[in-house]
Amino acid sequence: MAHKSSTIPASRRWRRAAAVGASTALLLGLVAGCSDDSKDEPASTTQSSQDTSPGEVVGSGDRYEATIRRGTGGVPHITGATVADAAFGQGFASGQDHTCDLADQVVKIKGERAKWYGAGEDNKHLNSDIAWRAIGIYQRASQDWEKMSADNKALFEAFTAGWNLNLTETGPDKISGWCQGEPWLTSIEPVDAYAYARAVILLASSGQLTRYIATAQPPAPAAPADDAANGATTVPAGLRDRSGGGSVDLGQFARSVELATPAEIGSNGWAIGSDRSTSGGGMLVANPHFPWEGELRFWESHLTVPGKVDIYGVQLAGLPGIGIGFTDEFAWTHTVSAGNRFTAYRLELQPGSPTTYRYGDEWREMTPTTHSIEVKGTDGKVTAEDHTTWASHYGPVIDFPGFGWSDTATISYRDANIDNDEFVDQYFGILQAQSFDEFVSVHEKANGIPLFNTIAASSDGRAWYSDSSATPNLSAEALAAYETSLQSDPIVKVAADSRAILLDGSNPIFEWVDAPGARDPGLVPPSDQPSVERSDYVFNANDSFWMPHATALLSGDYSPLHGRQETVRSVRTRENATVLDDTTAAGPAGEDGTFSLDELADLALANRGFTARVLLAPVVERCQAASGPIDVPAMEGTDTAPGLPASSVDITAACEVLANWDGVYDLDRSGPPLWREMLLKFPTDDLTDVGSGTLWAEPFDPARPLETPSGLAPAPAGAPDPVLVNLARAVQALEVAGFEPDATLGEVQFTIRNGVRVPVHGGTGVDGTTNVVASSALPGTILDPALTERKTEQLVAKSALYRMDGETGTPVTFGTSFLMALDFTKDGPRARAFLVYGETEDPENSGFTSATEAFSAKKWRDIEFTESDVKAGTTGTLTVRG
Repeated sequence: MAHKSSTIPASRRWRRAAAVGASTALLLGLVAGCSDDSKDEPASTTQSSQDTSPGEVVGSGDRYEATIRRGTGGVPHITGATVADAAFGQGFASGQDHTCDLADQVVKIKGERAKWYGAGEDNKHLNSDIAWRAIGIYQRASQDWEKMSADNKALFEAFTAGWNLNLTETGPDKISGWCQGEPWLTSIEPVDAYAYARAVILLASSGQLTRYIATAQPPAPAAPADDAANGATTVPAGLRDRSGGGSVDLGQFARSVELATPAEIGSNGWAIGSDRSTSGGGMLVANPHFPWEGELRFWESHLTVPGKVDIYGVQLAGLPGIGIGFTDEFAWTHTVSAGNRFTAYRLELQPGSPTTYRYGDEWREMTPTTHSIEVKGTDGKVTAEDHTTWASHYGPVIDFPGFGWSDTATISYRDANIDNDEFVDQYFGILQAQSFDEFVSVHEKANGIPLFNTIAASSDGRAWYSDSSATPNLSAEALAAYETSLQSDPIVKVAADSRAILLDGSNPIFEWVDAPGARDPGLVPPSDQPSVERSDYVFNANDSFWMPHATALLSGDYSPLHGRQETVRSVRTRENATVLDDTTAAGPAGEDGTFSLDELADLALANRGFTARVLLAPVVERCQAASGPIDVPAMEGTDTAPGLPASSVDITAACEVLANWDGVYDLDRSGPPLWREMLLKFPTDDLTDVGSGTLWAEPFDPARPLETPSGLAPAPAGAPDPVLVNLARAVQALEVAGFEPDATLGEVQFTIRNGVRVPVHGGTGVDGTTNVVASSALPGTILDPALTERKTEQLVAKSALYRMDGETGTPVTFGTSFLMALDFTKDGPRARAFLVYGETEDPENSGFTSATEAFSAKKWRDIEFTESDVKAGTTGTLTVRG
C-alpha cells in the first residue's frame, strides 16, 4: 500500500547512522511490553547510598565506565563509550531499582527455593524447585552459554558486572528492597542473567506448567476406578480404546488447562501509518497488560553510545536491553500471541506399567530423572531429598487435575521455546537495524520472537504487524485429524476451549514437522507466518492475527496453531478496531481523520467500554420498562466465595444510574461498577457469543466480525428476564461490599501503594475497554512478603468485589503497565509515557506511589530523548566504573 514519504533532517540522519555501527548489537530486548506511569517528581529512585551529587564516581577499574543521569520519573539515561560500557551502566541502574527481582528469580530457576525457605505451604517451594529442575532451563542455558558468541557474552558479562557493583557498593544488608539481608542475596554470574532470560521466554509454555510437573507421579497398581464416582465424566468407550482415557473430571480439567494458558498476560498495540497521521510520520501506542507486582514488572531506560546507539524503552526488571521501545527510525511494541507455544500429548499407557506408553506399533519407556533438592527443615538444617520426575520423548509428564496420571493415561507436552537461543540474535538484530526494512527482515532471519505479535511504525509512515512467534508445525494430515478429534473427543474440546492443543501422543502423525527455513526443528518457518504492512493502521489486542485492521482481514493458509481465523473477537478487540477505524468528524482523530500525538494519547485513555457502547441503551430501556422490585432466585456460591440469597430487589435506582452513564470508565463515573457486576453474573460463554442466549441476540457472523455478536437478547416468555435478574444481583453484590448502586468507579476500583489507596480508572476484558486493569490470578513467583502474606477474600461469587488487606472494592494488581504514545515528527520522535508502578521496587521511595497517582490523574510524562531534553530533566549524575 502506498504511503507518504518524509524528509529526514540532518540531525536525525546523524543519529540514524550512529545507530547502525557494528557494535549496535546492543542489549537483550526480551519480552512483550508493559508501561510506565509517573508524574513529575524527585527523579532519583535509587537507594539512599546512591543519592549522590552530580559527578560522583562509584567503583574502580578500567574495563567499564558509564554515566547515569537520572531524569524525570527516575528514568536512567545511560551513556557509555562502548556498547559494553552502556550495558554495564544499565546493570548498575537496574540493580539500584530492582535488586530483589533478579536475585529472587535466579534462586527460582536454579531450583533452590526450598534450600532457603523450606518446603513451603503445600510444598510450594519444593514443587517449584522440582519443576524448574525438570524443565532444566538453567542447565540448557549453561550448555548454550559455552557456545554463545563472544559479543553476546560480553553484553551479559557487562550487565552482570554492573548489577554486582551496585550490590557490593550498597551491601546486601542496606539495599532498600524487600530482600534486604537475605542470605541468598549474593553476586550473580553472567550465565545466571542469561538463564533467567531463557526462563522468561517460557512464559506461555513451560513457565505456565510448573504447578503440574512436580506432582506428576505414576500411580500404584489399583483396581479400576468407578467412572461415575465423584462426579467424574466417563470417556466414551471408543475414545478410551483409542487413547487410554479413563475417568476424567472435565470441569476440573478445564480449570487446570485454563490456568496453564496465559490468557491474562495481554496487551494492545497500535501502529498508525502516514494516511492517518497528522505529521505524516508513523505513530505507535504501546500498551502491554502485565502484572503490577512481582518479577514481570517493566523497567524504563535510555541507552546511548555516542556515534553508535541511541535507543529508549522498557525491559523486564533484571534483564538487559530494550524489549519495547524506539529509535529515530522505528518504534515497536509487542502483544502476546493467541497462538500455541506448546502442544500437549495424551499418552496411552501399557496395562500394568504406567511408565510405558504406546507410540505407533511399539511401547516406549518414559525417562525418569532424579533431582537432589536441598530442603531447609523446621529446625533450620538443610538436607538433600531425592525427587523423581518423568518425561516422554515429547517432554515432561504433567499432572493436570481432573485428568491426572491413571493406570491407563497421562499427559506430556512439547515446548516450542525450550531451545530458543535465537531470541538473543532477534533482539540484537532489531537494535542493529539501520532502517525499518532491516527491522522487519530480522524477524525472518533470526525468527527468535518467543510468544509475541509485533506491531511497529516507521519514521516515514509505515505500519506493520506480524505474528512471528514460535509455533509448532503440524502436517496437513495431523491438522485434519486434530480437527476431527475436536468434534468427537470431549477432552480435546475442553482443552481447545481454553486455547490448549491436546493431541494423541500414541499416533506418530502428531509429531512436529521439520520445515526448510525454520528457526528450530519442528517449528513453522518464517515464510508461513502471518504479517501485513499498511499505510493507515494495524493493531492487535491478543486475538489472533486474522483481524489486524477493522475491515482488512489477514486471511490465508496459516496454521490454526498460529491462531484461528473466522472466529469471534473479544469485546476489547472490537473496541480497538472501532475507535481506530473511526474517521468521522466526531471520532477520536478529529475532523481531518488523522491523529495528532495529543489525540492518540487521549484515545489510549478514553476508557470507553464496548459492551456499554452496544448494549447499554437496550438494557436501560428494558429495566425502565420493568421498574420496581425484581424477584431473584438464590445464586450459588463457590468453594472460595459465597453466593447471593433469594430476594426481591428494587432496581429503580440502578436503572437511573445506567440511564445517566455515558459508558466511560473514568474515576468520576457512576455506572461502571454496577455494569460490570451485572455482566459478570451472565454465563462466561454468553459474554463471548450467544451461548445460552441470555445476553446477545444475533450470533457471531464471520462475514461481520466487528459488528457481531450484537443486540440484546429478548426477554424469555413466561420466565424471569436474565438481564433484570442479573442487574438486581449486581445491586445485591454492591450492597454486600458496602456500596450503593451509584458508587463511582473511583470509589470502588483501587490499588494499594505503600499503604495508600489509589483510585484506578479503566476496565476489564468483560467491559471491553482498551485500558485494561484487573486483579491477576497469575501464581506469585516472587517471595516479597507484601505478596506472600497478602489477605484477599472474594466477597461474592462471580464478582469483581474483594476485601484485600482490609480494603474493600475491586483491587487492581495487573493491566496497563508501560503505556507509551509516540509520533515521528519532522524533528524526530516525540513521545510520552506512564510507568504505572514506577521505576523502583522500594515501597518507601516516593516514585513507588506517585507514579501510580500520576496514572490515576492521567498526567502523562514527556519522554526525554534528545540531548537537550535529557540535560533539562537531569536531577543527578553518577559515573560507575568496573
